[in-house]
Amino acid sequence: MPNKPRPIVSIIIRRFRQELENDIMQSLRDLQKVAAKQPGYLGDQNHLSHDQGYCELVNVFAFDSDKNLKRWEASDERKKHLEILDAYPHETTNHIQFDELAPLLGPAPKTSKFEIVVILIFWIVLNGAVLGYLADFLLPATFPPFGRTVLLISINVMLISYIFLPWSSTMLTRLKVRFS
Repeated sequence: MPNKPRPIVSIIIRRFRQELENDIMQSLRDLQKVAAKQPGYLGDQNHLSHDQGYCELVNVFAFDSDKNLKRWEASDERKKHLEILDAYPHETTNHIQFDELAPLLGPAPKTSKFEIVVILIFWIVLNGAVLGYLADFLLPATFPPFGRTVLLISINVMLISYIFLPWSSTMLTRLKVRFS
């Protein structure tokens, strides 16, 4: 099975004198407009802070794959806009890339097909028995058998689909994470 492309984040931290703030921010906006037109571009975020006469700018670009980020980094348009941005004096510039973001998102449900089938069979049997007992108790004897069957199956499907299967999958994933 081929590897799926993973999102990648590029973080650039620049520190510069406060009097350059407007010029640098305008250059950055121009750079971001060009980046927004690139294949695989997911978005960007800026954070600007001020400290003792300096500005610190954290700029985050996100692309859908390493390949598209590298294509962006090699583009002539990016190089042209970076020349303008880098022409302003900087105290420091740091560039970091993250491509394995999945661990930051927490454990994803990793329930196998076999486990889902076992969970479904369990809930179908248990809910079927409980709902059948409740139907005997609550529905009048004159209720048509076909209508009773359709009603019980519909309720069972709704309960399993929206409550029991998601809950069971989450619990199973938590148990797997805890014991792995």
